[in-house]
Amino acid sequence: MIDVRDAMVVYPGAERPALDGVSLTLSPGESVAMLGANGSGKSTLARLCNALLLPSAGTVSVDGMDTRDAEALWDVRSRVGFVQQNPENQIVGTVAEEDVAFGPENLGVPAGELRRRVDDALEAVGLAGMQRREPHLLSDGQKQRLAIAGALAMRPAYLVLDEPTAMLDGTGRAEVAAVLKTLRDEGVGILHITHQLAEAADADRLVVLSEGRIVYEGTPFGLMGEPEYAGRYGVDLPHMAVLTAELRAKGIDVPAPMLDAESVVEALWR
Repeated sequence: MIDVRDAMVVYPGAERPALDGVSLTLSPGESVAMLGANGSGKSTLARLCNALLLPSAGTVSVDGMDTRDAEALWDVRSRVGFVQQNPENQIVGTVAEEDVAFGPENLGVPAGELRRRVDDALEAVGLAGMQRREPHLLSDGQKQRLAIAGALAMRPAYLVLDEPTAMLDGTGRAEVAAVLKTLRDEGVGILHITHQLAEAADADRLVVLSEGRIVYEGTPFGLMGEPEYAGRYGVDLPHMAVLTAELRAKGIDVPAPMLDAESVVEALWR
């Protein structure tokens, strides 16, 4: 389990803490989505989870290992994979298989095991057969899946993704969503930071940050049923969820919330 307890992060010269007493847990096989306006502390919290950043106060532990323990650093980072918003910031290989092999190779994984990890990771993200493909020839969605494969090759128990679909079109977002669902089903804990509440619909739990504090923790659909509350913290509701709320406000009996036009039409024609 990733266990963040009363974490505070204060950047030099900042007017307020980037995180102010945040507590959060993530278990294997659990999917937690995190939303919030720019500057709310989402990326800071993501970096705490695998010791890219250490808390100014409070604690962060991964399967019982304190991230402040320098001797546990490699174990922590091998258990918690991290995927950035822009995949090109973490793609280092000249071909796909070299990029995926980079992390485990630096951990000293033997050649035979390394080969298996690379092939398994590429297959898991739908890039099997592209081992020798040059990354710059991949689509944006494929590049992001390659970045996820690089994290998976470390065989992490948890995967933290910092807005991995922000630069993608609808097709690319769907590709990444399918990969994350498969990983969760296989027991990987997922912390997915996103600006799209629709992407959080399948999460087990939704967390919203505002000014470094958790202001909502519950189900995604619980937040979708409160459009004014969501807007107060910079969360944009899916269009269909807004429409559903407006219909209900006018006394029209439709279930709330709904995420697609077909469901709304079906409800209206019952």
